[in-house]
Amino acid sequence: MRLRLSALFFVASLSGSLWPQSSPPATAEPTAPQAVVKANTRLVIVDVVARDKKDQIVPDLQATDFKVLEDGRKQTVSVFAFQHPAAETTQPSSSEEVAPPQNVFRNTPRFKTNSALNVVLLDGLNTTLLNQAYVREQMVKFLEKLPQGQPVAIYALGRKLRLLQDFTTDLTGLKKIIQAFKGESSHVLGSPTGTPEVPKTLQGWAAQVAADMAPQLMTQMESFAQEDSSGQMDVRIQYTVTALNSLARTLAGYPGRKNLIWITEGVPVHIFATNYQVSIQQQGSNLVKVLPDGQSESRTRRTYDNQLALVANLLADAQVAVYPIDARGLVGNPFFNVANNVSGQAAMGGLAMSAEGKQTEELFEAHSNMLDIAEKTGGKAFYNRNNIDSALLGDLDDGSIYYTIGYYPESKDWNGKFRKIQVSVDRPGVKLRYRLGYFAIDRAVYEQNHPQQRDLDFAQALDPNSPVSTALQFQVEVTPPSPAANKVLVRYAIDPHQINFETTADGLNHARVDCAARVFAPKDVEHPVKTEATRIEAALKPEVYEKINRTWFPCELKLDLPAGNYLLRLAVRDNLTGQLGSVNAEVEAPNLSSGEVAFKP
Repeated sequence: MRLRLSALFFVASLSGSLWPQSSPPATAEPTAPQAVVKANTRLVIVDVVARDKKDQIVPDLQATDFKVLEDGRKQTVSVFAFQHPAAETTQPSSSEEVAPPQNVFRNTPRFKTNSALNVVLLDGLNTTLLNQAYVREQMVKFLEKLPQGQPVAIYALGRKLRLLQDFTTDLTGLKKIIQAFKGESSHVLGSPTGTPEVPKTLQGWAAQVAADMAPQLMTQMESFAQEDSSGQMDVRIQYTVTALNSLARTLAGYPGRKNLIWITEGVPVHIFATNYQVSIQQQGSNLVKVLPDGQSESRTRRTYDNQLALVANLLADAQVAVYPIDARGLVGNPFFNVANNVSGQAAMGGLAMSAEGKQTEELFEAHSNMLDIAEKTGGKAFYNRNNIDSALLGDLDDGSIYYTIGYYPESKDWNGKFRKIQVSVDRPGVKLRYRLGYFAIDRAVYEQNHPQQRDLDFAQALDPNSPVSTALQFQVEVTPPSPAANKVLVRYAIDPHQINFETTADGLNHARVDCAARVFAPKDVEHPVKTEATRIEAALKPEVYEKINRTWFPCELKLDLPAGNYLLRLAVRDNLTGQLGSVNAEVEAPNLSSGEVAFKP
């Protein structure tokens, strides 16, 4: 990836066109480091579901009825609204929207509605094929009962997160998507089909004999099994966290609440720990995790505190409430499961008791993690029930009517610690459900301290198979080569209101923005043809900054491509906050010598 650095003073105006028409930019070299003035102000949004003793929605609460505490300190409510879908209207879906001009591509949300949006995540990574088939059957039943006008999007998680259907109210189209979905065999489960997993250690009498005759061998086998299990779990966690990261960035551009209905056999980790890992330090020959309170612990296996804290805040900022549903339904005793084949060996080494204990432990961990992520995002967990279709309808009903409360935290110390939110109302019998807090992370500091994670996020944004990110919105004009200009010209116009500007003591407004393009042959999106990128270091005078705020923040790339058809993955990133935007585009590079396209891969 080629990176070009420039310090630019922009002068721009749209003049009715896509791209800001501008005079040639004047460059300036900084004479000395300038003091940076930061406005550490963040609006915290909390969606609150209020129900009475009969579990009915309470629709008549006012802002004065709510009391909001953060770490025990009262907060001033600055934003208040009651969201009720019956009073809202849904605007045309993407298929009915006016198409952009030729060669212009946008990552703005394509489905506009003022009601809550519903996202169904079919988890094939953490779910066996047997239960994926059961989920597909239940999804069809759910869609048959779904009221008209409910916007739903469907994603599938396997080796990658895939968009099966963008937001739509077309129930017929949704049914076709579900019926055609065959699931995906997980590469990180011990038994992806759903049949009993082959034990990695000795069982029954063999285990007892080995414990007596070869205890060292027994210990080695158990150690190997534990390491193998830990390795599988590490991979599951990485894939799952990456998928949640991508989903949060995809949904960030849609206003209002998003209900993420996650159908899975198990959330592999507590997504929201209450400690935020500040750093990993070397102490002697050991890697040690240094916690916010100054304590440390040995790092015996991989930790995910940083990634989980970031995902927690991405979900919170995108107003995503998670509703996990156990894809297994109601689970019976393994002793009566013919597939387990333990009923005749109950007295031989206690295999039945061992299987039952293992199942109980797995269910406890899975359900505990489901409750954790549901409670801390303001959602609700469903398990130990066979009617998944009814649970899905319950999720939609639960998350469709809510209050939105916003406040600016009294504390401006962004130390990375978890801040607990408490919301109450001055009315007896009202039960509230809302997300329980957030991590006070300074995004700019996080980006500086975790360059590897930053690069991984940008690489994911440049993957054409990854869902489009709407967190940083832009439109882009892709101009094919011509005899006058023999390169593909990519001109970005980024929404300046979503870019973080820092003001220095000299009054200049600074921003650092990356623009990148990754080029693919349409039939081979796994191996890029080339990647080009540039970094804009902007230092804007107040009058220029005002003009930029009324138009667009510009960026430009030139791609030297042979004649042919290409798929482009275009991405932009605010380097101070890590916010990302991405979109897919197409371009045809003609053979300029003959005026014809040489090949169409």
